[in-house]
Amino acid sequence: MKNKLIIVATHSVNSRGGISAALEGFEQGFEQLNVEFIRVNSHSDGQGKLVTWFSAWWQILLIAISERSNATFWFHCGPWFSMLRKFSFALTARCFGCKTVAHMHSPTLYDYINHSVGRHILKIFFLPFCSAIALTPWWRSQLVNFGFKKPISVCQNPVSKQILQAAEVSMGQQSPKTSNNESIVTILSMARLVTGKGIEDVIKALAFLPEKFVLKIAGEGSLKMQLIEQVKQLGLQDRVDFVGWVDSEKKCTLLEQADIFCLPSRYDSFGVVFIEAMAFNLPVIACDWGPIADVVTPNVGELVEYGHSEKVAELIVQLIKNKQQYWSEGPAKVIANYSPSICAQTVIDALRI
Repeated sequence: MKNKLIIVATHSVNSRGGISAALEGFEQGFEQLNVEFIRVNSHSDGQGKLVTWFSAWWQILLIAISERSNATFWFHCGPWFSMLRKFSFALTARCFGCKTVAHMHSPTLYDYINHSVGRHILKIFFLPFCSAIALTPWWRSQLVNFGFKKPISVCQNPVSKQILQAAEVSMGQQSPKTSNNESIVTILSMARLVTGKGIEDVIKALAFLPEKFVLKIAGEGSLKMQLIEQVKQLGLQDRVDFVGWVDSEKKCTLLEQADIFCLPSRYDSFGVVFIEAMAFNLPVIACDWGPIADVVTPNVGELVEYGHSEKVAELIVQLIKNKQQYWSEGPAKVIANYSPSICAQTVIDALRI
């Protein structure tokens, strides 16, 4: 890539969430490929929004003045407020002839595209961008149907080097023996505990399953107390463990200890967590919605309609019974498609448009 690359996004270390996890993988990939880049943090959980915005805008202004058409700004866009920040940054960069690319991460993009007012605002938002990056083919089709006329590339999110190494180890493991009827089966759900993630449906599903099935829920969010109350009402206190937010080390430990990953979420634009589960040879249950089908394919798991807890329970039993069928499929898929270097190279190719 000839132009200087400037990544404008949320802080990849001090912030939580899918974009932060993806950025970690992309940056590791660039380092492996010896691609230099500049980081501009547009948001950080540890600093005030206005202060962070002004600091980022000032950095972008100085780079734009200095580099002009030699600079390529790669903007990672979340929901509205994130998009507003990126719009102001992109407008500044374009004033000096810089190349600007919008990488769309938020599932709310679907809502904006299908809302009359949202569509008009989106048209304004995309004005200062030269091109866009979509997370999956489904998202690309949504942007095309919306009427986006500029170039659109598909670049999937990578896993970190740590997760990639886990996938490589998993590939060398022997397939599991059929467990006896008394063996504990650990279901893992990992997400922000907010509306649309489907955690409540996993809890409901547990009530349909024998007592040997237990559930670990990793994550924090506004629905946590409501979910804890749901567990109490269903009498599942001894079978559900809320482990809270976890760092990368704890995440890997949970994935190693789990037997199946279950997150029937309709609020995911891609779902790096599904890929992380695949890396550890876990069969995956996800929601049959939009881009998720691009990620969770039949060889690594099953899809279910949102809100169907009884069907979730049936699939948990089915996937555990047929776990050997999925063995090594997940790690192989991760290694072939989601390594930091592979995904970073895809982005480099896209930014040459």
